[in-house]
Amino acid sequence: MSGHSTHHFTFAGAPRSARRWWIVLVVLIALVVLGARVLLAQTRAPAAGGSTSVRAAAAQSTELRIEISVARRRLWVVGASGDTLLDAPVAVGSGRTLRGEGHRWTFATPRGIRTVVSKEVDPVWLRPDWAYVEVARDNHLRLDSVSAHRPRPWSDGRTLVVRGTLVGTVDEAGTFEVWPMSDEIVYDDVLYMPPIGTEHRAIHGALGAYRLNIGDAVGIHGTPDRRSIGRAVTHGCLRLRDADLAFVYETVPVGAPVFIY
Repeated sequence: MSGHSTHHFTFAGAPRSARRWWIVLVVLIALVVLGARVLLAQTRAPAAGGSTSVRAAAAQSTELRIEISVARRRLWVVGASGDTLLDAPVAVGSGRTLRGEGHRWTFATPRGIRTVVSKEVDPVWLRPDWAYVEVARDNHLRLDSVSAHRPRPWSDGRTLVVRGTLVGTVDEAGTFEVWPMSDEIVYDDVLYMPPIGTEHRAIHGALGAYRLNIGDAVGIHGTPDRRSIGRAVTHGCLRLRDADLAFVYETVPVGAPVFIY
């Protein structure tokens, strides 16, 4: 009986050892597969200037997705199977800093993992305050603002006013004339900034035919300035050529992840 008991103990210990080796083998296989996927992502988008963690997350994704390399200024649409569906040049943030009116803006494309929040056809650009700060600086103008509660009298007898969603002038006879939408509001070397919500803030055609919003006022859109594509010149958004933008709009759904590194 004692010999049988010893033999039984040895027999029962062997499967436990085999199971341990099996677990080690599975872990090693998983590490090899993960390393191969990371290497594939690095081949498509080299590490220079990018975030390793974001690239690694992109490599592990099994969803249809957008990947963007800020350093290489390239955008990829990658299918769920890992196939590259689009490889296109993209304009990215300039990295410049602008100061004015008590504010500071840095125009960099934010790295990280984002989501396509919404998609638009014929998007309208609502000019932010920094756009007027830039125009005033570039043209050596002083900057002022006008609002419904803050009309601005001019030396020629006219007054710059806001009526509803329109900005214009009222002459001494009380006649209101809308300021041309395509013109900056400049008088006596002063650039006047219209209030948010007025039609003068809305610029049609500046963003191309489509825009994919990825949060925090950052978007993937078009541009009339085709020479800017592939350069670091934007205020943080991502610009594509018309045909590439159309493909991205039609292919990538709302909710798809966007990996920026």
